[in-house]
Amino acid sequence: MGNTTRRGFVGAMAATVGALTLAAALPAQASAVEAPLPSTTQAYVAWLEAKQDPAAAETIAQFKALPKEKQEKFLGYLNKPDHFKAFMDVAQSPTAKQRVLAGGDIVINKEESNSSNSPSAVAGDMSAWHSVSDTIVGVKVTTVKLGVNYRVSGSRVTAVLSGWASHTNWVPALAFDHEPIKNWISADPGNNAHSETVWTGKFAMYGTWSCRHRMWADQDGFKDGYLKRV
Repeated sequence: MGNTTRRGFVGAMAATVGALTLAAALPAQASAVEAPLPSTTQAYVAWLEAKQDPAAAETIAQFKALPKEKQEKFLGYLNKPDHFKAFMDVAQSPTAKQRVLAGGDIVINKEESNSSNSPSAVAGDMSAWHSVSDTIVGVKVTTVKLGVNYRVSGSRVTAVLSGWASHTNWVPALAFDHEPIKNWISADPGNNAHSETVWTGKFAMYGTWSCRHRMWADQDGFKDGYLKRV
């Protein structure tokens, strides 16, 4: 992705919230509800290991490193569906560096990244993305990411090449997918490349939630983005 610059801000709102919003599937795919929520720490580790996914290794290591009381607290948060709703309303304000829920047990991270052309370039292809992830007592649980690939010429965006979305999710009893990604260039004076989708999460026994994920960028890179319940 070329030279990458990152601007992240951390906020905390809801743990299981991430469960719901962040269980997003890859474009045009849906993940099935595979198992009920684990009632024991051993059951949760067994579920993660059964995934046989290299990406789960970090979460397994983080969870196993927790003291027993924090492992139990972690499972307790997974079983609180009211936290899901809060995740859907991640703050848009770039000045909101941190928001804390449950005494700091639940943290939501919002991060952006973009590629940049060389200073001498007058035209070229660029890419930018926006992601939201959550941790529960320090263990990363879920992440959703939305991106846009676009072309610039001088100080203008001239074309949107494609949009994309991806996710990781380590919460059982959850199915998630998203609508086809929409891309467009906003009218002047904005002239931004936009990417948007709507995620829908179905959590066993607790119902369905949806949220709109939108981000935009210009010739200088990432501009802004949000994830908001609809």
